[in-house]
Amino acid sequence: MRSDISLKQIAAASGLSVSTVSRVLREQPGTSAAARRAVAVALGTLGVRHGDEAARSGTVIAVVHAAPLAGDVDPFESLYLEIVERIFALGWVAVRIQTGPDLASAAEVLESFGVAGAVVLGGGSAGPEAQRLAAHGVPVIRVSNARHEGFAQLVLDSGEGIRTAVRHLIHLGHRRIGLVVPEDSAASTRVSAFRRAMADVLHIPATRDQAPVVVAGPGILAGSQAADELLEAQCSAAISCAPAITFGFLESTRRLRLAVPQDFSLLTVGDMPDAEVIHPPMSQVTFDWAALAEAALRELERLMRADGAGAAGSGAGGSGVGAAGAGGGRTPQLPDYRVSPELVLRASERAIGRR
Repeated sequence: MRSDISLKQIAAASGLSVSTVSRVLREQPGTSAAARRAVAVALGTLGVRHGDEAARSGTVIAVVHAAPLAGDVDPFESLYLEIVERIFALGWVAVRIQTGPDLASAAEVLESFGVAGAVVLGGGSAGPEAQRLAAHGVPVIRVSNARHEGFAQLVLDSGEGIRTAVRHLIHLGHRRIGLVVPEDSAASTRVSAFRRAMADVLHIPATRDQAPVVVAGPGILAGSQAADELLEAQCSAAISCAPAITFGFLESTRRLRLAVPQDFSLLTVGDMPDAEVIHPPMSQVTFDWAALAEAALRELERLMRADGAGAAGSGAGGSGVGAAGAGGGRTPQLPDYRVSPELVLRASERAIGRR
């Protein structure tokens, strides 16, 4: 199998979108026969083996994350695409596993493909799948906004992201700032970081009234409702912690005939698909997704090597990290890194003017 093929190259060769190519490669239901033929021709043209032959001849890596709920936007899509491109570059095979009700379990994919390692993005329904993969002896590394005990992990420092956003907006003269967070495992950490930052920089108690917070459900409509709450609370700026929330804010301000950033400043923390091309281009506190993907796969490869050595040294019937530990061998040290974000300024926030 060639080691220099990316999803974008397959999409270009087949005339399909990257998302359609991804669905065909994952053999998801609903792809057309024409799309499958186009991908097969493109793979042959590019010299890539696909299907069972590829699974038998290459190292299969599962990329696991929770399927977005109806109307929601996947907050890890940029990282997923970077990880898959690097898996292809290593000459490995990527299998995307979206978790949730009525979706295939990672254990089923393990039996079909023989997964050598897994990268688990985020939490929610992806968490139990990480546990199941680990129970099967598959090396797992997690990348999410919260810490998960017992796993190698890269923790995205959402608290530092919130503090960076608060400091920037206060520097622009905003004093009435609101926060909207998705209802997930990192919500309390984000809210605490927001209130501490508001208190430390503005020297105020940062009560619920002085530092308004909305915990929003999934989907753009929930983001729009959260925006309405903060606008009613007379906020001049807001920090959004999910793509769907940000899109909801933009929808709400347009409906109310408010302009971003002229009438209201908006800063997003985390991933924001096409942040540079939407209107207005979205300023964000975000992460270097390419560097994160490289670090995750580097650590996973190290765990896979250690797992192989443990299995080889454990004798007949032993396999994986668990067998090595049970036999008195050295369990590989689990990496646990906290990753700090960076501020990328575009055009969705501005210094507050006189009212």
